[in-house]
Amino acid sequence: MLKAEVETKKRRGLWDLDFRFHPSAVRFGLSWGHSDQTGSAMDPVAFHLGSLTIRWYGVFVALGFLAGFLLAQARAGKLGLDSNVAADIVLAAMVGGILGARLLYVAQSWSEYRGQPLEIIRIDHGGLVFNGGVIGAMVALYGLCRIRSLSPRVVGDLLAPALPLGHALGRVGCYLNGCCFGHPYSGAGAVHYPAEGSVLYVQAQQHLVAAGATECLPVFPIQLVSAAVNLALCAILLYLGTRIKSRGLLFPLYLILFAVTRFCIEFGRGDYLDRVGPLTPAQAVCLVLLPAGITWFVVAWRSAGARTDAHAN
Repeated sequence: MLKAEVETKKRRGLWDLDFRFHPSAVRFGLSWGHSDQTGSAMDPVAFHLGSLTIRWYGVFVALGFLAGFLLAQARAGKLGLDSNVAADIVLAAMVGGILGARLLYVAQSWSEYRGQPLEIIRIDHGGLVFNGGVIGAMVALYGLCRIRSLSPRVVGDLLAPALPLGHALGRVGCYLNGCCFGHPYSGAGAVHYPAEGSVLYVQAQQHLVAAGATECLPVFPIQLVSAAVNLALCAILLYLGTRIKSRGLLFPLYLILFAVTRFCIEFGRGDYLDRVGPLTPAQAVCLVLLPAGITWFVVAWRSAGARTDAHAN
């Protein structure tokens, strides 16, 4: 996490949006403020439970996990899984995913967490790397399959459509939280975040605004593009799940589609200060996930063909 983002955790600034549609218009204890910019102001805090502050980021991450869980539960019977087993699978994926996503994020931003270790557990403030979540979930599920003697092929097919569904809702949370934002942009749908957030800090470091500026440039809502793409991935995988009869192909297909789409979407991100050569850290990971997914798919496809031939004989 960037220094300004860590500092922002301690603030409760208002998001100033040039965008006329506000997802937070559904009023769950929303508090509205005033805007010095064109458009409305929106508080990223959803509601308060006593002294506990619940932010929209945490709400949408939780909704993402819930949506993924419900989708997996609905598909479990079709894959021959008991609902209790499906619940264990989703729980393992959730725990492993959260740990993996948070650990990778903290590792990438360790200099900002070294002096305030308690912030490491505050995922409600933002700070999850989805690539790390996928890796963490895979490790957790591999362990569960070994312990419970489950078929990795079936488990992968169960979770493949659920992952992009949860990811889509998480990206809406990023949009409301003001993280993972896009490049400067002043067209339709441009988003103007407040000076208290990380956008101004990043743009100053990138020399897009003058040092000491009190207002950031409006940015492209790339988080919503990512959300839409992930919803499309979910729909595609659900459709393919009804057409492909062989088990074990959906998850590697997901990895392939995710790596390609995420690599492209990253070109619209404007929140990075550190890169791996010309690439963002996520693009570098995608260059590993793509060949891994293709290799996995080819092996799974050949394995499925071998099983079909064995049954035919």
